Amino acid sequence: MEGMETQTVPLQTGFDIYIKNMDRIRQLSTPSLEGVKDSSSYSRLLRENFVRIGVLAAENRTILDKELFPLINSDRLLTEEEIESLTVFVEKLIDAENAENLDLPLAFLLSERLVKDAEAKGDISSKVRCMDMHVSTCYTMMNMTSRIYAYPEISKEYREEGLRLGQIFIGLRKKESFNKTESEEERELILTNARFAAAFFENSSGKREVNELELEMLRESIRIGEDPSYRELMPPDFDWRYYRYRLLTYYSQGTDFCNIRGLDDAQIQEVCERTEELWEIWHSDPEYFSELEKESYVDLQLYRNRYYAGKITKEVYLEGLLRLYHDRDKNLYDICGIIENIQIPVEILGIIHSDKPTERDKYHLKVLFDNMIAYTLHMPNSGVLTFMLELNMQMIRYFVELPGWINFEELMLDLMAATHPPTYVHSRMVAQFSVCLCGHLIDMSPELLIGIEGCETVDDVRKNREKILDFTWHASICHDAGKIGIIDTVFVYGRKLLDREFELIKTHPKMGAAILSAFPDTAKYVDVALGHHKWYDNSRGYPEDFDTSKSPLKTLIDLVQCADCLDAATDTIGRSYSRGKSYDGFFEEIKKDSGTRYAPWLTDLLSADKVREDIEFLLSEERDRNYHDTYQRLKTVHDKEMQ
Repeated sequence: MEGMETQTVPLQTGFDIYIKNMDRIRQLSTPSLEGVKDSSSYSRLLRENFVRIGVLAAENRTILDKELFPLINSDRLLTEEEIESLTVFVEKLIDAENAENLDLPLAFLLSERLVKDAEAKGDISSKVRCMDMHVSTCYTMMNMTSRIYAYPEISKEYREEGLRLGQIFIGLRKKESFNKTESEEERELILTNARFAAAFFENSSGKREVNELELEMLRESIRIGEDPSYRELMPPDFDWRYYRYRLLTYYSQGTDFCNIRGLDDAQIQEVCERTEELWEIWHSDPEYFSELEKESYVDLQLYRNRYYAGKITKEVYLEGLLRLYHDRDKNLYDICGIIENIQIPVEILGIIHSDKPTERDKYHLKVLFDNMIAYTLHMPNSGVLTFMLELNMQMIRYFVELPGWINFEELMLDLMAATHPPTYVHSRMVAQFSVCLCGHLIDMSPELLIGIEGCETVDDVRKNREKILDFTWHASICHDAGKIGIIDTVFVYGRKLLDREFELIKTHPKMGAAILSAFPDTAKYVDVALGHHKWYDNSRGYPEDFDTSKSPLKTLIDLVQCADCLDAATDTIGRSYSRGKSYDGFFEEIKKDSGTRYAPWLTDLLSADKVREDIEFLLSEERDRNYHDTYQRLKTVHDKEMQ
C-alpha cells in the first residue's frame, strides 16, 4: 500500500515541495542587501541561509531519490496519472515564455522521458503535447549552454533536438496531416511550434546557407498564416495577429548583438522590411501589443536593422540607442527590464567596441558598465537569471578595458559577487591560499619557481618575490572566470548534479581560458585557469587535452590546484551538502594522493609548522573577512546611483 501511495497523491505533493524548496534555495543563496546593516550581519545571514539550504537540499534529494528517479528510470511505460504529475511538475520548473526556471536541466530530463513514452505509445495527441513541452526545454537549454562558447557542440545538441521536433511539427502542419487533426488544441500547438522552430537558429554558426534556411522557415510560416484554408480549420478566436507578430519578432532578432549571426546584405534587407512591418503592427494597437513587449524593444529592433540595412548612419543609430537607454525603467526586473538595462547597452558597446573609443565613448562605456553591474546586483533573485547570464556573457564579449578606471578582472569579480557571492569568496580564498603557499615555497624550494615572471635563477626568484606573489594572486583569483556563464549550474544546491550538469561544470577551465585570453591584462593567466582541475601527473582531471607538464606555469598550476581543493574541502557555506574538513583532514588527502593528484613537494610544504600556522589562521579568520569584503563590494555598487 505504501508503494501505491507514492504513485498517487504523495507523488505530486513531493513535487510541490521540491518546487517550493528550489525557489527558497535560490533566494537564500544570493540574498538581497535590503535590511542588512553591516558586513557582520551579512556574513551571519549567509551562514544562516546555507544552514537552511542544507536542510531544504536534503529534503529535495529524498524526494528525487525515492520518488522521481525510480519513476523516470524505470523501463515500463508511465501511467496517465504519472504523466499528468510529471507534466505539471515540468510546467512549474520552467516557463520558457517568460525565461524563468527553477531547475531547467531536470525539466529537460523529464520532458525528454515524456516524449519517449508518447512515441512508444504511438498516441499522436499525447506526442504533440509532450513535444510542445520538450521544445520549450530544448530552446531554453540551447540558450543556457550557448554561453559556453568554448564548447559550441553542447548548445548545438539542444538546437538540433529542437529542430528535429520542429520538423515533426512542420510535417504535421502540412495540409494532408493538418486536415486530419481533430482537436483544435492540437492544431494550435502544431502551428505554434512549427512557427517557433525558426527560433532554434538563434545560436547557429552564421553561415549564409544556415541563415537562409531560417528565413525560408519564417517565409513559409507567414504563407501559412495568410492561407484561407488554414484559417478555416482554426477556431474563430485563434489570434492570427499574434501569430504574425511573433514571426516578425523572430525576423527582427536575426541581427541581434551586432549581427553576430552574420546575415548578408540581401538577408538584412529582408529582415529590415519585416521589422518595419513589426513596428507598424505594434503601433497599430499599442494597448494590445504593450502587453507582449515594450515599445523600446520594438524601437531597438528597428534602429538596429535600419542601421545594418544602410538606412541610417552609425551616429543616428547610436543616438537612438542612447535615447532608449536614457528613457529606460531602472527598476524593472522582468524580460523587458533586462532588455532595456542590459541588452540595449550591450548593443551600444558593440558599436563602440568596433572602433577606437573617443573620450565621449569612454564616458559612455564607464556609465554603461557601472549601471549594468548595479542593475545586476539590484535584480531580485528570480528565474530570469538564465536570461541575465546570457546577456552578461555578451557584456563580457564587448568589454573594453579603460586604464585607470576598470579592467576585466574587476568586472569579473563584480559579476561573481552580484550573481553568486560564494563563488566570489572562493576565488579570493584560493588567491590567499595560493599567495601564502607560494611565499613559503619561495623560502623553502625557490628552484621550483624558476621560469615564473622571467626568473632564470634561484636568486632571481628571491629578488622578484613580490612580483611573483602579485602574479600568483591575480592568476589564482582569475582561475574560475569560466564559472561566470554557468553560475546557475554552480549553485544547484537542491539536489545532486545530473550527468549533463557535471559535463557543464567541466567546461569552466577552458571557458575561463577563452574569456581571459581576450584581454591583455588577464591573457597571461590562461594556463592557470586551464589547468587548475588537472592532476599533477595529468592522469585525470579536465580538460583532457591540456598537459600541464608542458606549461611554463606548471608549479603555479599545481599550487593553485591545491589551494582550490583546500578551499573546497574546508568550506561549509558554499557547499551546504557537506561538512568542511579540518586542515589535518585535508593534509591526509595530500599525503594519500602525493605524486598523482598532488605535486610531491606539497607534502613537505604543508607539513611545515609555519605553513600550517598560516593556513589555519586563514581558515579560521580570513573566510569571514572575505564575506565582509563581499558585503562592502556589493554595498558600494548597491548604493551607487544609476545614471
